[in-house]
Amino acid sequence: MLLRFFFDAGSGVCLWAYDDEAKARFGYPVESGVLDIPAELQAEIEQLVTDYDDTFPWDDPGSGQGVEPDRTMFGYEEDPPFVTRVRALPDITFESDCEG
Repeated sequence: MLLRFFFDAGSGVCLWAYDDEAKARFGYPVESGVLDIPAELQAEIEQLVTDYDDTFPWDDPGSGQGVEPDRTMFGYEEDPPFVTRVRALPDITFESDCEG
């Protein structure tokens, strides 16, 4: 069972089912609370989602105003924000019989 990690502002998650087994068990978006992972890791994942969402101009999303490029770009700049925190997350192997 494989999960992918990527940000999607406003979705409330950063984990997504990748293969058919994960999709059958979780659907497509995967909330960290349904995974058998330590509470500290779950809290860290949820905080990453919250911090990422805080970079988005929710009061006027179509304007492009108020967007802080140095905080919102991820992966295209020399030292992207969040990358250190994301890379610090441990690799987790999920067995097919894990609670879900």
